[in-house]
Amino acid sequence: MLGAIGLALLGAPLVTLPTPAFGGDPTLIAIASDPAQMRLYCFSTRCGDEEWRLATSGRAKGPEIDPLDLPPLRTVLLPGSQRHVGGVRAPATSRTSRAMYSNDYRIGTRYGVQALRDGPTQVGLSFGAGYRLAPLHDDGINRPGTVFRGEVSIGQRLGERARWSQRVQFESGHGDTFVKQSMRLDVDLWPYWKLETDFAIRHDSNGGGGSESAESSIELIRRF
Repeated sequence: MLGAIGLALLGAPLVTLPTPAFGGDPTLIAIASDPAQMRLYCFSTRCGDEEWRLATSGRAKGPEIDPLDLPPLRTVLLPGSQRHVGGVRAPATSRTSRAMYSNDYRIGTRYGVQALRDGPTQVGLSFGAGYRLAPLHDDGINRPGTVFRGEVSIGQRLGERARWSQRVQFESGHGDTFVKQSMRLDVDLWPYWKLETDFAIRHDSNGGGGSESAESSIELIRRF
């Protein structure tokens, strides 16, 4: 009897058990038949079912990287972002100068050279040619016409508060020669007070007869 029952069970087809009922709701039946749909949505950078998704996609899981183990970012300096550029200097100003000028007394050209300009001593000279328009309105000969002019200037700093300077100016033309020599001493007395002294000698050949004059001044100046 038992043997007959065993043979009947072995020969019968496989019977699938019915799906448990959930109140007859088709939606609940569909969810229960597919467990994957019961997983919650994940908004994190790493979901709890990451291993399941990697296994189903056939990719191997790589090693985890700790952000603290990453090397620090290297600061990149763009061109022009530096405040100071080492080894670069502004070009030096020229020691020579050329100019064309015109005023109420003369028109002409002038060329100047600064022989010494750095340090306590300064030496400069200039010369040029022009045409005098009006006589006896500035330092020069007393007749209009073509003239040649020149100047030599010397400056010397005396300590931290005093400076001495000397200028020799000359102009010649039509056989006449004019020379002016001036000397000046400036002294800083107090932060806003300055003493200025000036002495000048003028010599004019005036067609061979010649004339000389001298003048001097002492001034105490208050700067505001």
